[in-house]
Amino acid sequence: MTDPLAQFIAILGGWGMFRLLGRASAAPVLTLGGVLFMLTYAPVAALWIAFTAIEATAMFLAFRGLERDTAWRKYGVYLLLPNFLFVDLHPLGFGVNVETLAISFSTIRIFMTAKQLLSARKTRPVRDARWIFVAGFFLPALVVGPVFSGTDLQKQSEAEEPDGVTLRDYRMVLQGLVLAILVNPALGLVIDLVKLPKVAGLPDAGAAPLYFLSLFAAFWGQSLVAEHTSRFFGFRLPVNFDAPWKAANIREFWSRWHRSMAEFVTQYIFLPLNLRGLSPRLATVTAFVFMGLWHNLSVGYAVWGISHGLLLAFWPKRDFTGATGLAAGIGTWAAVIGLSYIANYGALA
Repeated sequence: MTDPLAQFIAILGGWGMFRLLGRASAAPVLTLGGVLFMLTYAPVAALWIAFTAIEATAMFLAFRGLERDTAWRKYGVYLLLPNFLFVDLHPLGFGVNVETLAISFSTIRIFMTAKQLLSARKTRPVRDARWIFVAGFFLPALVVGPVFSGTDLQKQSEAEEPDGVTLRDYRMVLQGLVLAILVNPALGLVIDLVKLPKVAGLPDAGAAPLYFLSLFAAFWGQSLVAEHTSRFFGFRLPVNFDAPWKAANIREFWSRWHRSMAEFVTQYIFLPLNLRGLSPRLATVTAFVFMGLWHNLSVGYAVWGISHGLLLAFWPKRDFTGATGLAAGIGTWAAVIGLSYIANYGALA
């Protein structure tokens, strides 16, 4: 994984170019910046993302002339989703370790863009295919960040006046850098100490809450940098985290944690399955199994996906109060932290 500071420096370079060339250059500058960044740190991944974008473009061109309700136009682009498996399966073909930076996020954004272009009521012009590449290589959110579509960026690019940059944006960028560059490594040092029996006498799993905090610091920090540096270029990305520590149950947790991905699996996995006859509970579990395997093709993440799906599918819809509410909150966080440990650090990871 690259140093978040390196990506931030690349974003600053793109911002300087954008200021020099003007507002119309925002999308090209961020796309070219993403390509150059990827070629520097992960050239094989850059080629795979480009291949996925070319696939999506070919599908867009092939399906755009079909009727909107035909199966190929509605579902053909789902053939793109297995491309994220390159992250886990590439050793079978390459036989060597390669940096798979950004592939999972870029595949989802490319898919969303192609799907939305083909779902439009009016046939989109061929030139709109360029937004597939913008979504795939969008520099601020290239490594870690929210998922979104290129058509969202296109609408904002064509707006008369973009949202202005505020003092809060600068503060959030600084907060994100502190979380990703300082807090995350500091928690790593604390974890190393806790793992030493002579210091704490705890098994590795005893550090699970610290592992979770370290993961959260890195993910939230880089999401903040992505969201708020994008505003320097006139783009507004979805907010990825909405105070998840306030979550009192698993439903509320997934309305606050990695919101853009949760919304993606709801719209593009859960709803199509449910509308085609799968029960809501089974569709929920299936959607979260997909999300787990999107993170990593491992038994640990399969357990993570099945467990989160079952919790969401069978969690009571009513809110609990008092002692019951407290127990529900504690149980939710025990499950979230425990499953995160199993997926990322345990024997099944």
